[in-house]
This record gives sequence, C-alpha cells and structure tokens, in this order.
Amino acid sequence: MYHFSVFIQQRLRRSLWCSLLVCVLSLTLTSPGLTADAAKAQKNTITSIQASQSPQGMQLKLSGTAVPNYTVYELFKPARIVIDVADSAIKADITPKLPAGADIHLATETITDSNPPLTRFTITLPESRQFSVVDKGNDILLNIAGGKAQSKAAATPAKKTITIKDIRVITKPHETVVTLVADGKVPSYRYNVVENKGKGPARLYIDVNDVNGDTLSKQKHVGTALADIQVAKRATGLRFVLEAASDTLFPFQVIPTGRGLEIKIQEKTAKKKDTVSKLIEEKKIIESQLPKVDASTERAKEIDAETVAASMKDAFNFSGYNKERITVDFYKIDLHNVFRLIREVSGMNIIVDESVNGSLTLALDDVPWDFALDIILNLKDLKKEERFNTIIIHPKSKAFNWPEQAADNLSFETDETVTEQEAILIQQQMALPPAIVAAKQSIAKAQSFEKKEEYELAIAHYKEAFKKWPNNAKLASKIASLYLVQLRQNAKALYYAKQALKLDRHLASAALTAAIASANMQDMKTAQHYFDLAIQGKKPLAEALLSYAAFCEQQKKYPVALKLLNRHDKFYGENLNSLISRARILDKMNKHAEATAIYKKILYSGFRIAPDLKKYIQGRIALSQSL
Repeated sequence: MYHFSVFIQQRLRRSLWCSLLVCVLSLTLTSPGLTADAAKAQKNTITSIQASQSPQGMQLKLSGTAVPNYTVYELFKPARIVIDVADSAIKADITPKLPAGADIHLATETITDSNPPLTRFTITLPESRQFSVVDKGNDILLNIAGGKAQSKAAATPAKKTITIKDIRVITKPHETVVTLVADGKVPSYRYNVVENKGKGPARLYIDVNDVNGDTLSKQKHVGTALADIQVAKRATGLRFVLEAASDTLFPFQVIPTGRGLEIKIQEKTAKKKDTVSKLIEEKKIIESQLPKVDASTERAKEIDAETVAASMKDAFNFSGYNKERITVDFYKIDLHNVFRLIREVSGMNIIVDESVNGSLTLALDDVPWDFALDIILNLKDLKKEERFNTIIIHPKSKAFNWPEQAADNLSFETDETVTEQEAILIQQQMALPPAIVAAKQSIAKAQSFEKKEEYELAIAHYKEAFKKWPNNAKLASKIASLYLVQLRQNAKALYYAKQALKLDRHLASAALTAAIASANMQDMKTAQHYFDLAIQGKKPLAEALLSYAAFCEQQKKYPVALKLLNRHDKFYGENLNSLISRARILDKMNKHAEATAIYKKILYSGFRIAPDLKKYIQGRIALSQSL
C-alpha cells in the first residue's frame, strides 16, 4: 500500500530527493553469473594475491578456491580501500606480489570476532582514488585508478592559461553581484553549499579549476547578506568562499561569462515586490539560464567529467546528508557486520534489537554514511531512533521509548536587550487572562523540546497549552502538524486538524494536514474534501497546491493535477518541484516531447539538483533523443 505522507513530505521537507531514494531502493544489486549453489557460504582459501600496473592504474587480483562472499568499502584519513572476505583464510606460503615502486601498501589480517570470521585486505593509498571491483569466478578484481605508472602526459597537469585578475562587488538594495574577472573563459568550476544550522555562518564554496590568481587579496569584506569573500589556492585552481552574514545561506545564482564568473546574491528587502514583478523577474532569471539553441549533444561534450562527478557528490549536502562518505560493496553480508562498519565510520553508539537478522547485498559509491544507513533500514523494513550520540535500530513494527527526562532540569534565559517595544508587550501580557499566560509558558516549554527534536514531549506541552487556550486554532493546527510530520500518527493529526478548523474554517494549514492524514488512511473522499478546503482563497498556500497536485496524480487525474500546477506557477512562479511534477505527469500522459522539453529546462536552469535526480533527467533526455 502506497503511503501518501511519504509522497507529500517529499515536498514539505526534502523536496524530490526522497522520491529518487525510492528509485535507488528499488534496484537489485547482485553479482552476475552466480548460481544458487555457488552463492552459499563456504570455506574459501585465498591462494594468490597479485597486482599489475598500467597507464590507467593498478589491478589487484585475489584468487581463491571458492566463489567469494565479500564486502568492499573506502575509508579516509588516511585513504584506504578495505576488502573483507567472509569464511576465508590465506594460504600460508603465499606472498603478495606488488609492482616495483608501487605507491600503495597492502596489509592482511584475520577478524575472528565477527560471524562469520573475515579475512581483511587493507590497501593504503597516498590519496583517495577512484576504484571499481568485479568478481570473476573465484577471483576478486580490484581496479584502482592513477598511480606512479601513469603516462607523463596524464601525470602532468594542464598549463594554467587563465588568470582571475580581480573580484568586483556591486551592491544594490535587492541584489549583490560578485564578478570574478578573468582574462578568458574559465575552463571548469563547481560549487557547494554548507548550511551550518545555528553552528556558524553558512558558506558558498566555488572551486574554479585550472586558473591562477596570485594578485588577488586573500579576503574581501562586503557587509551585505554576503559578509566576506575568502580566496585560497586549491590543487590546480582557486577556491572562493562566500560567507553569509547569518547561519542561513542567501539565495544565489552562479553564471559563467565570457571572462570569468558572476554570482548574483538576492538581498532581503523590507518592501515586498508585487506578485507580477516577482514572477517576471523569476522568469527572466530562468530564461537567462536556458540555452539559446537545442545543443544538448554539444553541451555534453563541453562538460568537464571531473566537475560533473564532484558536483553530484556535493549535492548530497543539499538534501541533508553531509556525514563522512563511504564506498561499500556488500554481497550477502550479515546485517550485524554491516552495522559494525557503520559504527566504526560514524563514531556513533549503535544498538541493534535482538530480533534484527538477515543478510544484505548492496553497492554504493562515495555516499554519506547516514544516507547508506537509511537505504539499508528501508531495504530491511527497519527504523532508527537517534539521540545523545546513540542510534537504536529495530523493526518498524516494534516501538521504542527513550527514558523520560526530568522536567525540573529546565531553565530559561531571558533576552538581555530590553527595548521600549518589549516594554509595551510586557504591559499587554500583564493584561492577558491567567490561563493564556500559563498557556504561553507551556508553549515556550514545547518550543524548547521541539528544537531538541524531542517531539513527544513537545506535543505534550502544546496539548497542555491548548487545554488552557482552547480557542487558539493555530495551536491546534501546530499539534496536528507535529503528529503528522514528526510522529506519523494520522488519526491524531486529523483529530487536531478538525479542532483547528472548527475554530477557523479558513485555516489552510490545518485543512492541508487533514487532507494528507486522510489520504494516509486511504480515505480519499475525505482527503479530497480537505484539499478543496486547503486551496480556497485568493492565494492558496504553495504547499497546498503542490500536495493536491500530487494527490491528483496518484489518483490518475492528470488534467486536474496540471491545472493545480498552473495555479501554483501563477502565484509563486515555476520552481524545481512544480517543473519535475509537470514533466512526470506529461510522461504518464504519453506526451513525451513536452516532458523532455521541461526536463531540459530543469537541467539548464541553474537549480540545485540532487545527483540521482540529475542522472534520471539526463536519462530521460537521452531516451527521448534515441526514439
């Protein structure tokens, strides 16, 4: 049964990333050519360890007496590739044969405290390198790119011919424009975003390859939404760090020009633009990013392969996965050994319920460990509870309750800045009924627990506040939203959403919560009623229009879904969510040419696109061109 809240929360919380994750989870990754008998666990003796060098890199060959059950993963600091072969041992009289002058080190050890026992091969590298692994009969072939035997042409970096001479900054009330002035077109670049979420200023990193900038200042102060610009040398190019004035990054665009790069940063303004002006400006920005002719084939030739690969890696940060990266290749490995690896990499305490068992086959290349863990949990119908540097893993059907925290330990800090306006607010507060004053105190406690992601305790205090302030529709709507999004308790979410709507029938957020909760419980008629209520008014919520369109798409009411998307774009302009939804619906309506045109628009419009989504779009465009 399709759970509608997952479908909607793709838009409410992590945009389209979760939908691509579902695609990843649907893949079956197995080693080809293995029969059922060959896949059974068996004792394996490693009889030979050989390595050969070529201009492309090194190949390490592990030969055994049986088809191997193995895991391959990458570790960092120092860079290492690790191969764990289950139920195996190394023949006593063999010696690893590495090429003369090889810049890698190979170590072997036996891990006896795992079930089954493992033989571990650790290849230490001078730096992280691309690698791939193939099993061929009883052999494991590990291919490592690069090395000392590369050809001189490949090892010699390209001569720097482009110089970035200046950093120009133009500030306007609504926009700051930073121009990296070069004496020609920059060969390639990529950018990444780090949002520190309260731990410091957010940053935009722009890496420009194969350029120099010896005359540039190392730091430049701006003082708008962009606080400072820092410059540092990096490999064969330069890194520009644009530091925000707060922990939330400014909206931006990176636009290549004939002589350098231009970064447009949107400033917050007190006066809001009218809807028409905003739509016109957003359309101009999108159109400026589109190619003037359909030259996707030529464009593909110009894209620097290294830059594309790096951009796809960095895009994990946009979806919330920013932990240390790992590369893994699990083949029928016991789940408990998998979780042991996650513990070693993450440094987290991991506790696994005794009822969790089974094995896993999965291959992932250069992904954050928390992303890999989420995939494994979804594959095995497990869930995690995380708190205090500890992760609890248990079946989804089994509940887990953390020990309660003593409420007496709560403390509150007051704002030291007391202004005249705050004094007026205090006087107004003194005139409030005692019940509402008490309710506001409960709300403050609830907000404190909510910030710490202790949602059960937060809801308890919000409910206590609602009892004291029963005519507060927004408070009831808040409780409904937490039940839906954080705890996924649809019945309670629907109950409190209805309470909110009784108090204010025009409260669109409550109607949307009621609609999603009803859809989750497969009450489609009730869901449609609340969706209709959620989009009433002159300008409905953007989330309501997108969610209703998703609901209609699920019900195969494609024309209605497109009308809702049109309405969304009329008020809020096109964005990544609405464009990808429209393209997907047109595909389902067999209007492939129109869908492909939108996919191209998405690809070339400068949106931050998750790597799997980008790969999917490129595949759709290629498929259309081949028809």
